[in-house]
Amino acid sequence: MEKMTRATRIVLLLTVGLHIPWAQGSFTRAKASSDRYPGRTWSKYVTAEEAGWSSKKLQQARAYSVQIGSAAVLVVYDGAILVDWGNVDQRYLCHSVRKSFLSALYGIHVAEGNIDVNKTLAEYHIDDNPPLNVEEKKAKVVDLLTSRSGIYHDAAAENDAMTHDRPPRSSHAPGTHWWYNNWDFNALGTIFEQQTGTNIFEEFKKRIADPLEMEDFRLEHTFYQREPDRSIHPAYKFRMSARDMARFGLLYLRHGRWKDQQIIPEQWVKESTRAHCNIGGIYNGYGYMWWVCRSGRFRNEPMYSGLGVGGNSIEILPGAELVFVHRTDTYRKKNVNPDVRLRLLGMILDARVSEPKAYPRVKPLPLTPKPRESIKLRTEILDKYVNQYRFDETMTVAIKKHNGHLLARMPEGCPFRLRALSEKEFILEDVEAPVVFELDDRGNVTRMVVGFTPKKELYGYPISPRIPLQK
Repeated sequence: MEKMTRATRIVLLLTVGLHIPWAQGSFTRAKASSDRYPGRTWSKYVTAEEAGWSSKKLQQARAYSVQIGSAAVLVVYDGAILVDWGNVDQRYLCHSVRKSFLSALYGIHVAEGNIDVNKTLAEYHIDDNPPLNVEEKKAKVVDLLTSRSGIYHDAAAENDAMTHDRPPRSSHAPGTHWWYNNWDFNALGTIFEQQTGTNIFEEFKKRIADPLEMEDFRLEHTFYQREPDRSIHPAYKFRMSARDMARFGLLYLRHGRWKDQQIIPEQWVKESTRAHCNIGGIYNGYGYMWWVCRSGRFRNEPMYSGLGVGGNSIEILPGAELVFVHRTDTYRKKNVNPDVRLRLLGMILDARVSEPKAYPRVKPLPLTPKPRESIKLRTEILDKYVNQYRFDETMTVAIKKHNGHLLARMPEGCPFRLRALSEKEFILEDVEAPVVFELDDRGNVTRMVVGFTPKKELYGYPISPRIPLQK
């Protein structure tokens, strides 16, 4: 998980023997009663009781999710929504959940013969700047998938703690040592595009998002984070809603099958989500860019997860026929620790009190109303806002024009569309923050004001509104 604090990393990886109430007791397999999938929208149980769950206990879990600062929670049981809390249709940054998305694409193209996971970096002509040495180039693709390449090179989307904790170059031979390594994950993106001749995001849309009928996914909500001074391999970033992440989770719960189509080979789902490395901690196993939990109530029925910093996750529980999606608003630097998030999951699991009725009632959810439409502005109006806006010494926002509207490109390359409400008023999409451009008497832009107070934060950077425009 990129951009995690050192404290978060310690909580995630070093919590061996941590006592958490949800880990006690036995795990009961929940028998699926249907082969239900969402259509254009999800279906939801009319009552939790008909599905075998306690509404009262689920309300207690909801209260806890509010207390810990969850931005959205969505639970799918047997193909329909059991509970959905918060902004389940808002696209938040997925952070390292992106790696599980790429793992799925690898499964498709490995089966099609485009990628051989047993080939080495040397065979695929993969290098970096500064260059890899001969031993490092002996790492196989499968070593990168399991984060055991032994290549401890600078990487995009790392934070100071990851850089500080990185082992020395050449300290471990390929395939012998697990270390959570963004270099491996980013280089896998390069290998994927090189060997398939496709773009990660376009291929995800074509092979996964479109067949699953994701409601909120658009290519404009994906981007590369390039840091050429650290590595030639960029990070590939996604913004996605909880309800679309839940579709991806259900795809895996159903062994890669969606309705009558095998999207991801079943054998790849099985192989990529089993523990190839024993790593200690709450998530004590690691697969092909999936985390595996085999402790406590999951000892005999492992849970596997796509995890992102801040508490963003897709947890897949085959034994319970359950998908649990948890989102946090890292735009505003909100974080939920792993053990806290798993306490919430435990409360939800403990709300299952009986077997479901033979035919529990479900109802399709309505389509989400579209946001207030962006008005169309003349080209000359858009042109005058195109510039660099500096909020302080650490943050510069670039306003650019794209397809008849404005894009705000945040630090590290994250683009957000500006929906125009008037000639001067906009909404920063997904962040849902108001943006106003102030003009002088001659119509020249003097500053850009983001609708936060100085105590608020956006994307982890302090905002100081009303700083003059920097020419």
